Amino acid sequence: MHRLGLALASTLLLACPADDAWMDSLDDGESETGDSMTGSASMSASATMSASATATESGTGSGTESGSDTSPTTGASVDDTGSSTDGTTAADSTTGTAECPEGLEPSIFTDVDGCDAAVGEPFCSEGQTHVPLDSDVEWQSDPPNSGPHYPTWESWDEHATVVPRGYWVHNLEHGGIVLSYRCNDDCEPELDVLRDVMAQRPDLRILLTPDPLLPGDERFAAISWTWILRFDAPDLETLLCFVDQHENHAPEDVP
Repeated sequence: MHRLGLALASTLLLACPADDAWMDSLDDGESETGDSMTGSASMSASATMSASATATESGTGSGTESGSDTSPTTGASVDDTGSSTDGTTAADSTTGTAECPEGLEPSIFTDVDGCDAAVGEPFCSEGQTHVPLDSDVEWQSDPPNSGPHYPTWESWDEHATVVPRGYWVHNLEHGGIVLSYRCNDDCEPELDVLRDVMAQRPDLRILLTPDPLLPGDERFAAISWTWILRFDAPDLETLLCFVDQHENHAPEDVP
């Protein structure tokens, strides 16, 4: 029994590597809702969906002014089988290269007619701790999909100038979608596809911003809480599936 316990503990440590700060946060860190903040481990892109679930499309409006967050945490409940009570399905945290600590699994997603599988790559949550405005924040995922963020967030619309990541991670926590890009002036046709997504889903919370920090060759990303879709050539139908599946699946539901 002692050997089995040690083996399980070693497996968890290998699955979700942690530094000293991460471990300290398990005991001492406070999130915005009083929960401990922990680190993340990336998942593979595979996730299962239930064919019997009903497609839903949710949102609380666009163009909301930025503000400070004092709202309580809300979210859809998931039963022991991984299925939600509101027509959604939990991402399969047993697939891929790592498992998530309990309570930090990828958020659930909505089954959508015409979308054959979960769009994007799921990640373990990095928590939801507030940090002071303009402070340097390090995330384990690049681009970030959860984790520390500023106490204020930005409006749901297109931004011509860069929205710092510390702001829009807060937008993710509120259940919205961030569409980010790193390109020169020659990408207007691609940006028009992202704008078309916003135009076709005017009731969903979507923020569009330049992000010069996007790594790698792929110039675009669609991000929700604990989910990322990277791409270099935007596809309208794929992006519509992403926003329909992942909008409003975060710790908080705030306009």
